[in-house]
Amino acid sequence: MKLWAVMFLVMVLIVAGGLYLENTILKTTDQISRSLNTIQEAVRNDQWSDALELADRLDKSWSRYKTVWDPFIHNHDLETITIHLARLKTFLETADRGHALAELTNIEIQLLQLRQQEVLSLQNVL
Repeated sequence: MKLWAVMFLVMVLIVAGGLYLENTILKTTDQISRSLNTIQEAVRNDQWSDALELADRLDKSWSRYKTVWDPFIHNHDLETITIHLARLKTFLETADRGHALAELTNIEIQLLQLRQQEVLSLQNVL
């Protein structure tokens, strides 16, 4: 009987941890998306120094998130976003509007894919 109770408790902890991680990922990707929108507006208004500063802040935040998520999410997905952020910063430094907007879109798409992969759904479970 004790074994069943322990197994049930472990299962509850695993499910609760998964739901907490999912909630954290959703909140964080939403926050990153808002930051990307702010950077996009700065780029469209030719506020390159503001956009670069916001991108630097986002890059630092992303480094923290990546460290926490690394055990739970495929490394390739995290590295892809890191690469796009580095490219974005380069395009912001050179004031290249077209490429900067394209990188912002790429990051947004990667975040959307990350969100869809990590959300608990029947498709992801099966």
